[in-house]
Amino acid sequence: MNDATTGPRPGQASPGRATVNWRAVGLFYLIAVAGCSLAAGVLVLVGSRMGSGATGIVAGAAAMLAPLIAGLIVERFVLRRRTLLSRGWASFLAAKARTIGRIAAWGAVGYVAVVAGMFAVAALASGRVPGAGTWATQAQFDQILTAAQPILAGRSVPIGLVIGSGFIQALVAGFTINGIFAFGEEYGWRGVLADQLAPLGVVRANLLTGVVWGLWHAPLIALGHNYGDQWAIGIWLFVVITTPLSFILWWARQRSGSVVAPAVVHGAFNGFASVFVLLLVGADRLIALPVGVLAGVALSLVALVLWLVPGLRPRQPLPVRASTDR
Repeated sequence: MNDATTGPRPGQASPGRATVNWRAVGLFYLIAVAGCSLAAGVLVLVGSRMGSGATGIVAGAAAMLAPLIAGLIVERFVLRRRTLLSRGWASFLAAKARTIGRIAAWGAVGYVAVVAGMFAVAALASGRVPGAGTWATQAQFDQILTAAQPILAGRSVPIGLVIGSGFIQALVAGFTINGIFAFGEEYGWRGVLADQLAPLGVVRANLLTGVVWGLWHAPLIALGHNYGDQWAIGIWLFVVITTPLSFILWWARQRSGSVVAPAVVHGAFNGFASVFVLLLVGADRLIALPVGVLAGVALSLVALVLWLVPGLRPRQPLPVRASTDR
C-alpha cells in the first residue's frame, strides 16, 4: 500500500495540517482499546488465558484487528477522507512489481536488523547480566526442545538447524499469516495514528505511539500474555519494548512507502521471538529476551542504527495531510 512520500522536514507540519486532530486520535485509541478489551473479556468468560491454547491465539489475533477497524472508522466518519486502504490499493495497482519489490526488500531488511540486534545483545549479556540467562548447550537445548515438543524425545536436533529454520519460517510467516494479522495493528499505529500525530514531529510522535501502543496490550498481558503471573510489571515493561519498536516500524513504512512493510517486520518478529526461549537457560523473563529489558535495549540499538547509518535512514518524514484529504 503505497503512501505519499512527500512531506515536511522532521518536526514540521505542512500548511494543510498544523495541529493534531486530538478528537480523531482519542476516538481511534478508544475503539482500539475497546476491541482489545473485548477479546480479553471473551477469554475471561470462557475461563481461558493467553498462551493456554487455541482460544488464546484466536483472542490475540482478533485483538490485532482492532486498530485496523478503529483506523477505518476514524478515516471515514471523523476525517471523512478516502482510507489509506483504498489509496494504497490504487497505488499498488499502478506500480505493481516495483511496489512489491520495495515492500519485500525493506520488510526483510528491517526483520534481519531486528534479529541481528537481538542476537548481539543476547550474546553480550549471556552469563554477564543477572537474569539474562546463558546459551544452552546442545544437551540442554535437546531437553528444552523435548519439553516443548515431546515427539522429539530421545532425538538431538542441531541448534543451528532450529535457528536457521526458525529464521526462515518467521520471515515467511511475516509475509503471510503473521503479516496479515500484524497488518491490523500496523494500519492503525503506523498508518492512521502516525499520520494524525505527524505534526508533533517524528520523535515525539513515535514516543507517544510507542507508549499508547504498549499500554494497549494491557488487557491481554493481564491474562498472561508474555509475562504470565508477572503481568503487573509486564504491562509497563512492554512499553520499553514497543517504544523503540515503533521507531523501527515507522522506519519500515518510510523506507518502503507502505504500511505493509512494517506489518512484515512485526509479523516476522512475533514469529521468531519465541526462539530465544529455547536458546537461553536460566533466563528471567523480565530481563532476558524476547520480552525483557534486554529486548528493549536491543530494539533501541537497532532503531539507532536504522536512523543514523547513511543509506538506511529514512529519506522522508511522515506525510502530514489535511483532515479533508480525499
